[in-house]
Amino acid sequence: MDLCILSREDAERYEPRGLEICISIADPDAPPAQLSPKFAAVLRLGFSDIVAVEIPADVLFAPEHAAAVVEFVDRWRHAERLVVHCHVGASRSPGVALGLCDRYGWPAAELEQGYPSWNRWVREVVRRQGPSGSAGASDEA
Repeated sequence: MDLCILSREDAERYEPRGLEICISIADPDAPPAQLSPKFAAVLRLGFSDIVAVEIPADVLFAPEHAAAVVEFVDRWRHAERLVVHCHVGASRSPGVALGLCDRYGWPAAELEQGYPSWNRWVREVVRRQGPSGSAGASDEA
């Protein structure tokens, strides 16, 4: 599966050209991104760009988020491209993408070089997650 990492702004302008799916990551209190209806499916997640909880409003990426990501990708393995976006497209979304690379044996070196600020916590949680419940996420087709 082809991986594409975008900022929220770029994701809102992006138009899928084939069978494409999207993992849409937002801050917990942010409104959902306005994405193209041409995506075959969208998984929406809300969590903070952190590696540890520092204030009560923080939402740490959790195993439930990772389970939702893995289940979503497993369900759409036949998709041509997976678009992953977060606010800036530099930390959370590359962390998710790299965790998926680790899980599925997809090449990761180019992503690691292109996104040096990827969120290490997010990557690790996705990498080690097995399929299970998907609390805290919404999947729309």
